Amino acid sequence: MTIKPLSFAKMKTTPISKREVDSEGMDFAAPYQAGSGFENFLCSLPNLGCAADLFHLRDAIVTAYRHKHQVILACGGHVLDSGLGPLICRLIEQRIISGLALTGAALELDVEIAIMGQTVTSRERELNDGHYCLTEETGCLINDAINYGATENWGIGKSVGKRLLESEFEHLNHSIVATAERYGIPVSVHPAIGADAFGMHPAAHGESLGASSFRDFRLLAGMLAESSHGVILNIASSVIMPRVLLQGLDAARNVGKTIEGLTTAVIDPAASTAAITDVVERLSQPDGQGYWLSGPDDILVPLLFASVIEALGDEVI
Repeated sequence: MTIKPLSFAKMKTTPISKREVDSEGMDFAAPYQAGSGFENFLCSLPNLGCAADLFHLRDAIVTAYRHKHQVILACGGHVLDSGLGPLICRLIEQRIISGLALTGAALELDVEIAIMGQTVTSRERELNDGHYCLTEETGCLINDAINYGATENWGIGKSVGKRLLESEFEHLNHSIVATAERYGIPVSVHPAIGADAFGMHPAAHGESLGASSFRDFRLLAGMLAESSHGVILNIASSVIMPRVLLQGLDAARNVGKTIEGLTTAVIDPAASTAAITDVVERLSQPDGQGYWLSGPDDILVPLLFASVIEALGDEVI
């Protein structure tokens, strides 16, 4: 068979005046003038794509703050590894953040920051003999706190937060867990046994770990039960936090709580399909709005909250 090139002579066309408008000229980016300030920088951004979603998310956080609705941050380990801890601590102090949910990896990194003011290598097999590397001080502090906290019916977040505040570590002001405990902000921690190093430390006890993490899941469900018209941000966690958030919200609704008007967002350049489905689509239903900001959290999170602070002005402490 001989294939002939297709003729386009009879191709139908549409007048441009009848085409649907995709973007207005007023939404295009504008040149930034040096020295004109942060507000003018924000105005120079296009009101399209990721920037437009960031502005919508900013407005939702500002509205939630003004009406005393929940703003909950769910964080994976990269949030701490990329140096965002001091920023989140300040947001806790300013009462912009009302609740935190952390993966086990995020907890480990936060404790390391409290102890040393830095994080250690992410390479888990760093010993020449091939043995799995467990950090002694981190594992001891976390598990000792959990083991004691379980006897007091505390969750992991509260147990570790109290232990950090009892310590004399030099860098506590950069620990989000310690700062949250100091300001009475609830922190839930959701470890994955077998994945988080502190769960394999010799000081770990499964009974304490299970009881404390279960209490923290109930705490998160309690936060979500009071989150109507609030904001839930899932930052740099594509597996654990999206599912935990969705299950926590389902649990709250199952026992009769009404949650409506949620604004949800994933901030992660490599978000999984499950994260987008669970957080952006399902978590915001039936009458909320979800967003996926598909850029690096170490740029987007500071930009987002700087825009929130700029909008609130003297309203924040």
